Amino acid sequence: MKLPIYFSLVLVIFNLISLYFIIDLLSYDEIVGYWFNGRKKNVSTQTMGYLLFVATLMNLYFIFLIVIEKSNKDD
Repeated sequence: MKLPIYFSLVLVIFNLISLYFIIDLLSYDEIVGYWFNGRKKNVSTQTMGYLLFVATLMNLYFIFLIVIEKSNKDD
C-alpha cells in the first residue's frame, strides 16, 4: 500500500524538477556546438523545449489522475 504512494511522490518530484529545467531551456534562443574541424552548429531549443514541456505536463496530469483514482477506490 505504501509503495505506490512513495513511487507516485517520487515521480511527481522528478517531473517538477524536469519542468524547472525545461522552463529554463525555453529561455535560450539557441545552443552553439563546435565540431572537431572548427565548424559551428547552431540548434534552436524552442521546438524540443515545447515538446518536453507538454510531455512533462501530461505525465503530471496522468500521475495525479491515477493517485486520485486510487484514493477514491480505497474509500
